[in-house]
Amino acid sequence: MRLLLALVLAYVPSATSLLKHTAGRAQALGRAREVTLSGVLFVSGEPQRNAQLVLRFPLQCRLDGEGGLSLSVKGTVENPGAVGEGTAGPALRLLQLSCPFLAHRGIPAAEAPQALRTAALAAGAEVDAAAGLSRFGDRVTYVLGAAGRDLSTPQLWLYKDNAAPARLIAQGGADLRLLQYGSPAAAEWFPRVIELWASGQLAARFEVLEAKGVRAATQEEEDDSHE
Repeated sequence: MRLLLALVLAYVPSATSLLKHTAGRAQALGRAREVTLSGVLFVSGEPQRNAQLVLRFPLQCRLDGEGGLSLSVKGTVENPGAVGEGTAGPALRLLQLSCPFLAHRGIPAAEAPQALRTAALAAGAEVDAAAGLSRFGDRVTYVLGAAGRDLSTPQLWLYKDNAAPARLIAQGGADLRLLQYGSPAAAEWFPRVIELWASGQLAARFEVLEAKGVRAATQEEEDDSHE
């Protein structure tokens, strides 16, 4: 019995199946076309500032903040992260890596999993190369693209309980972390905290304090999304 339980707990679905579940989370946003996440931005070596992360579906993200900060990313299904506009640095890198995983609502259901796969691959994570389980804080995650505890290889982590993106370790060592889903401040669906780590140090952090523009899906909309 214990062996059977261990096998069940250790079972890892295919990357295709997991990414399909991750993409399917966007159904909860209903027909929302734009969401504004207001909060506080920290960038290493700079004063903390108030900022807004505007998500325009699909695959367009803009980060505006006090002091004239203005960064943007506009992607496509073929190139979800695209090239960012604005001053290069940790905040722009955070925006580029996170945008495909925050703003994929609106992509046709048949194409959305591939867009997520392409975003991971652009960061260097070959999600079909290996798969396993790990822990991220107090939560269990699926790890795609690396085996065991190898953090030197680009990889994508998904929370096991809801398939939400948890972590993306990119080529070159950039470490994106998507934390604290389920908070009313971030409209339940989005992470309340988005962090970028580099060389073991926190490089940038955006904390959501308020979300505007989220429309919960009706049952009719959810049914339509499966057609």
